[in-house]
Amino acid sequence: MTDATVSQPQDPLRLWRGVTLPEWLDYNGHMTEHRYLQVFGESSDALYERLGVDFQRADDGAYYTLETHIIHRAEAKVGTRLWTETEILGFDEKRLHLFHRLHDDCGRLLATGEHLAIHVRDSSVSSASEQILARLGVLFDERRSLPAPAGTGSVLNKRLRFSR
Repeated sequence: MTDATVSQPQDPLRLWRGVTLPEWLDYNGHMTEHRYLQVFGESSDALYERLGVDFQRADDGAYYTLETHIIHRAEAKVGTRLWTETEILGFDEKRLHLFHRLHDDCGRLLATGEHLAIHVRDSSVSSASEQILARLGVLFDERRSLPAPAGTGSVLNKRLRFSR
């Protein structure tokens, strides 16, 4: 359901759009918890694709999520139009710290997801390519002035120390 929207360099990236499907509902009639993780995973994949990760040739390297912290703020019912914002909070040659916000079409914040990913090649931690690191650097630098998202660091940030 990825549908990239043009973002200004000073804005968070808008890389994913979708809708709450009937099969995404839980026994209470709203989006079940694992679908929030799916949405954030698809948002991360949209970023990785933009960075140049080739999912058809994973032997060239890809990112793998090590840790995720999701905060559920509001519910989404069937048919709710959804979109995400993505921010790169930090990175180095092997690690990537991301923050996603899930919104409905009214702009209401439904959930946040903070993620730590590592770059892997041949099932081992490895440095990302210079091309990917350069693209990451541009996206990060364009948005460096954004304030730290509310809720960031409640779990992950206490352990992360990036050189950038």
